[in-house]
Amino acid sequence: MKTTVFRHSLTIAVLLYAVSYAFAGTNIQAFYDFGSIGTLCSNERSPRVTTTVELFYPDNWGNTFAFVDFDYAIHPSDPQNTPFLAYWEIARCLNFWQKTPVKDLSLQVEYDGGFGMAKLPDNTYLGYGINHAALVGLNYCLHTDDYKNIFNLELLYKYIADDYNGVKNLAPLQFTFVWGCDDFCTAPGLRFSGFLDIWGQKLLVPDTRINGHVGYTDPNKQSFVILTEPQLWYNVGRWFRCPQLNIGTEIEFSYNFGGAGWMVNPCLGIKWCFD
Repeated sequence: MKTTVFRHSLTIAVLLYAVSYAFAGTNIQAFYDFGSIGTLCSNERSPRVTTTVELFYPDNWGNTFAFVDFDYAIHPSDPQNTPFLAYWEIARCLNFWQKTPVKDLSLQVEYDGGFGMAKLPDNTYLGYGINHAALVGLNYCLHTDDYKNIFNLELLYKYIADDYNGVKNLAPLQFTFVWGCDDFCTAPGLRFSGFLDIWGQKLLVPDTRINGHVGYTDPNKQSFVILTEPQLWYNVGRWFRCPQLNIGTEIEFSYNFGGAGWMVNPCLGIKWCFD
């Protein structure tokens, strides 16, 4: 068993190493998430550590963006011996008209999905899914030639693979705004980036078996979700010939995301860029 796990870990490590050098836009981030327990928010989340592998690769036919998140427990209410949340997104923009007056407008297709595990009060575990989501729509993107500065708007039809007990989702749309700015406020080495997502979805309500924090879909309530994660990074490595190294912060603001109401989660992080 240990040999099998080692082989799988080695394979993943080799693949990540290969991806990082195949795609110049790859970075790895690690965050300490302070959570929102004890705040005045109506929704709560326990502290955790999150790692992210992110890539962006433009080509002659458009571009590809993807990221993978893993959450690791540091709070007793979460599983301790394994990552307890895995989530990934991959989006492909199709643009065969990059030398025309409408070069900034692309067609976009996207997939989102994942799974997690929650610790029950009796110290057993319950697995849950982050349902498949398929998105298609339009992407409008303004950027510099090196993509260091970017302003991106997306309007997408979003299908979530859940029949809501036969009740139709009345607002299957997602609006996304993505931004990135190097040398923010004319400060060398400072980068301001992030995203804002707003989409229609049935309202999540607490599942009391899991300390009230993991939800299930209420088929009788149509609502919407807001999620934004602004990041501020400083390229600290520029001072000692290691420009790949960055330190920074992220603050996650959300509404009806993983539970009803507002939630705020401040984070501190480190990022290594392979470009």
